[in-house]
Amino acid sequence: MLVQNKSSEGVNERGLTLTGFLLLHALFIEEGPIQTTWTTLRRFGYNDDMKLDDDFIPRLKRAPDQSVELTNQALVFLVKIFDEFDGDSDKVLQPRELEDLFSTAMESHWIENPYKDAVEKNAHGGLSLDAFLSQKSGRLLWIVLSLNLKSILRIKDASVLHNWALMTLLNPTFSVENLKYMGYPGDPSSAIRVTRRRHVDRKKQHSERNVLQCFIFGPMKAGKSALLNSFIGRPYSEVYNPTSEDRYAVNVVDISRENKKYLVLREISEDGVTKLLANRESLASCDIAVFVHDRSDESSWSASSELLLNIAAHGENTGFQVPCLIVAAKDDQDSFTMAIQGANMVSQDTRVEAPVPISVQLGDPNNIFHRIVTAAEHPHLNIPKTEVGNGLMNRSLMFVSVGVAAVTAVGWVLAYFQGRMRSVKNKGFVNGS
Repeated sequence: MLVQNKSSEGVNERGLTLTGFLLLHALFIEEGPIQTTWTTLRRFGYNDDMKLDDDFIPRLKRAPDQSVELTNQALVFLVKIFDEFDGDSDKVLQPRELEDLFSTAMESHWIENPYKDAVEKNAHGGLSLDAFLSQKSGRLLWIVLSLNLKSILRIKDASVLHNWALMTLLNPTFSVENLKYMGYPGDPSSAIRVTRRRHVDRKKQHSERNVLQCFIFGPMKAGKSALLNSFIGRPYSEVYNPTSEDRYAVNVVDISRENKKYLVLREISEDGVTKLLANRESLASCDIAVFVHDRSDESSWSASSELLLNIAAHGENTGFQVPCLIVAAKDDQDSFTMAIQGANMVSQDTRVEAPVPISVQLGDPNNIFHRIVTAAEHPHLNIPKTEVGNGLMNRSLMFVSVGVAAVTAVGWVLAYFQGRMRSVKNKGFVNGS
């Protein structure tokens, strides 16, 4: 009666509405007893700081080489909430709609790094259903919604999320907190699952992860950022913007009709490599490492190959070995012969797959993302064999060093010879003069 007298929208035929509920607690706060409001908040896990209490969020016990993924129960909830906040039913969450979606959370996190530039957006900054959910897999989830929970749990990863998958991978506790802030109805522990250890995956020769993380290494101007941009549908740009901190890009890769994986590309900055090599567990979260070089630049190949051998040695020394691929970028430009020979030699010596040539500028990625996922799914293959004692690493590094020196010498001789020819021609010693 009290609420109804204050607001006609506070009560309907079914009882207290959301407006009425908020009004009632506003009255408790203003006129008392305020303890009723605190009791309600604590019933739903909030502490004195108006944040979810640490005891309310599941504490994850996992090894460094285990990752965390969303469960199908959480995916079903997110599909429903996307539809609820898509007010104009255009299958795009505009910035205003995203703000409304996170209005019950402490803050909107997708306007900050590493999430704000990790997925494809439309011209107005809106997050499409393709970015919030996998469009193809999303259709499966709409079918899933009509099934009972037992059937849902039998479906392996019926949908794949973009920013939510990234958030869960990088900070699972943070992900669960936001799910609860937005009204996730289940127990917090039902929203996530811990994957099998990566070293077990290698022994079983197969990875069952739905979310795979790929570290992208390479020197400046090798084409790392262009590779990430192409992965999320951004056009190629001639403008060079150096990467000062690690950057992420996430999307879905269709391996087959039944096998869709969520791939997270993490571009490692040059400063990031130093920090990575100083951390014993830095490769524990990596499913596959890709080493990019500009195949038209001999110094680019030299730096990239040294990175490969250093990372391979780090993985071998720490026990966190990862499959590796070599990517020869800028295939549209004239190739540097020594770089091609060097890449092939390092590939043979370390026993990883032959270098994959790509051209982002020409829109020819050469199926590279499919190759990355396939290699990550078979973690026992493409693990570099450094075999320092047998000299393979030393031989490869020697080739790189000697190769660069040799090319420099050949270039000097060629320049000298061309200069002499011009001098002779100018003096009239050519053509019988």
